[in-house]
Amino acid sequence: MPYIKVSDLEDVKQLSKNLRKKDLDEIKANSNTNPYHALYTGVKFSHLPLTVMNDDRVVMIMGVIPQGKNLGMIWLLSSPEIKNISIAFLRNCKGVLDLYHKSFPVLYNYIDARNTVHLNWLKWLGFNFIKEHEKFGYEKRKFIEFVKCATQ
Repeated sequence: MPYIKVSDLEDVKQLSKNLRKKDLDEIKANSNTNPYHALYTGVKFSHLPLTVMNDDRVVMIMGVIPQGKNLGMIWLLSSPEIKNISIAFLRNCKGVLDLYHKSFPVLYNYIDARNTVHLNWLKWLGFNFIKEHEKFGYEKRKFIEFVKCATQ
């Protein structure tokens, strides 16, 4: 049964060894860092980093890195096991998004244009795609900037 908890470094260690290929590709394209460093940095600098567990396995870690008083950079990295909990994930992700919006009325980030599953998920969540960056990050690949403002 999946559940959510506050992230810790053991979660980072476990997930860094079992990320989805698309997430690994995006980390490399964006910053060319290793998975552990990407997750460690995300958890360290995030406001309320959260881990989704399924039994004793880390399925995903997410968070929002403050970029100012009302602006946060939202992120999420997952294991292939997300497919096993997709219905529970989809039922609960809007509630988690609402939780993050209470602290950060504006959430944004950049996504690798090759990650079509995540692009469709962001669209479903109500994010707007505001700009295409043709040569973004370490690999100078196409990334898409997205944003969502909290509803009042």
